[in-house]
Amino acid sequence: MQGSIEVEGSFSLEKTLHCGQVFRFYFKEGKIFLPYLNSLLKLEEKSSTIYYSVFGEALSDLQIKKILGLNHSINKINSYLAKRDPRFKIVIEFANGLRIMSLPPYETAISFIFSIQSSIPVIKKRLNTLSEYAGHCIEIGGEKFHLFPKSSDLKSLSKKEISLLKLGFREKFFAEFIKKYDETFFENLKQLNYEEKRKELLKIKGIGEKVGQCILLFSLDELSAFPVDVWIKRGMKYFFNEVGTERKLSETGRKIFGEFAGYAQEYMYYFLRFSDVKTC
Repeated sequence: MQGSIEVEGSFSLEKTLHCGQVFRFYFKEGKIFLPYLNSLLKLEEKSSTIYYSVFGEALSDLQIKKILGLNHSINKINSYLAKRDPRFKIVIEFANGLRIMSLPPYETAISFIFSIQSSIPVIKKRLNTLSEYAGHCIEIGGEKFHLFPKSSDLKSLSKKEISLLKLGFREKFFAEFIKKYDETFFENLKQLNYEEKRKELLKIKGIGEKVGQCILLFSLDELSAFPVDVWIKRGMKYFFNEVGTERKLSETGRKIFGEFAGYAQEYMYYFLRFSDVKTC
């Protein structure tokens, strides 16, 4: 299955993939391969067009747009954020093109449990190892790509297989998570409002405020969520002279930026990581 999508508004696939919301994607011969549920997307960006091929389960243009955040009215969002705080315009301009993706909640939850106190290369390695153990394999031109395992596959993992992931203290969280939760749990969460979703997520061992906010933003359609990590703590102090706990700063970010606070958070993260601005 192949096709193309004309993009409305600014879009950068590179910025979108390098802002900490997704960990499993691959560069091969100028193309990007992105596993998504039962499908593998091959993506190429040329000017304002995204060319794609889908392997495995078919995906519609509408589904691909939502996955990549192309369904968001980005000009409206950027204008809204600039009006909320004019000091933020430089950040918006620098991160222009970044979109918030819509990712599978079950996989996203595990990804961010794996991410606790970990670098991105380590997170990727853990997720790739897990997918190689238990995920379905799609082969393209002799190259193997593993999809993320389903909950039914993960429930059968042995203690030895789990230990090979080298999760450290996260192992107990992961082991309990795969026993108790599945895709249906997260689909049901989508019917709840923001605060109800947040409270349910925080009941899961291993999911604190930051991880919960990431799951809300990247997989449960809550664009007002505002995850706080070390970069955002620096940014909140640098731009707004705000300090405090993850919970306090998350609520402050939501008050400053309103319904699109999640975009402000991702823009801030990208700006602080990749611009020349020094915050400490």
